[in-house]
Amino acid sequence: MEENHTECKLQLEFEGEILGSICYSCLAIGGSVGNVLLILVIIRTQSIKTVCGLLISNVAVADLLVTSVVMPIIVFALIQGFFPQLCLFIPVMTFAVMAALFSTTASILTLTTLSIDRCFAICNPLKHKVWVTFTKVKILIAIIWVISLVLPIKETINPGLSRASSILQTVGVGLCYVAIIISGIFTIRKVCKSSLHMSALHNNQGRNNMNADLYQRNKQVAKTVAWVILLFSLCWLPISVVVSLDYSRSNDRKLYFWCGTLGLANSVVTPWVYFYRQANYRQALKKLMGWVQDK
Repeated sequence: MEENHTECKLQLEFEGEILGSICYSCLAIGGSVGNVLLILVIIRTQSIKTVCGLLISNVAVADLLVTSVVMPIIVFALIQGFFPQLCLFIPVMTFAVMAALFSTTASILTLTTLSIDRCFAICNPLKHKVWVTFTKVKILIAIIWVISLVLPIKETINPGLSRASSILQTVGVGLCYVAIIISGIFTIRKVCKSSLHMSALHNNQGRNNMNADLYQRNKQVAKTVAWVILLFSLCWLPISVVVSLDYSRSNDRKLYFWCGTLGLANSVVTPWVYFYRQANYRQALKKLMGWVQDK
């Protein structure tokens, strides 16, 4: 009887289950509020309803999937562990893992796209304005979500990570980070070169002043995106190491659970990073909340 009960709950002991329930409840509320506000700010503010804003909102949608679906399911899984007769642990956690895979894949693909987009905007702003349109980005976002379905569908049809699937995932994540790093290198080079001419641009009037302002805004957004990618990497690194070392099959399920919690917590942090780092996002949030009235 005790053996069957252990299959219906996470092996965190009583204190761990209580702490986990409280932790995930707080993360779900804070993250859902932050991501909804970020999406609304972008939708309702014309000045930031740009190609970049569209990609940022897509990351927010992926994060909202985690905070409003995955986290509440984990809370339910923790709570139902106190009721042996209600053994729904395996199906609900399976669904939570599939949703997390779906969301995480969409996030990393969108962050990669966002990194490349900011590099293009800084290195060649005129061509970026002509070539990168809303229609093209919307199509790209649709492709990202379709690709993100591949892994969850595969895990549903054929549970368990085969060697081929593991290699494919590793290569996919590796290619994303290679693209991010290369974009970052080109962006830094362009910023360093352009910084030498910034004083001259600011001293002139008209078009040069407009170009300088555009350049500064693109550089600020690029820095914010870099912070978001860094936080994403740091949050998901521990669980990646744990999975690669196969700790999930050992008796230490607590390590697996809390490392996974850190990874999911990234979805809570991201929207607040934009509000903290971007003055125009903060201003738009104040207007949305009615703290600042339009003149």
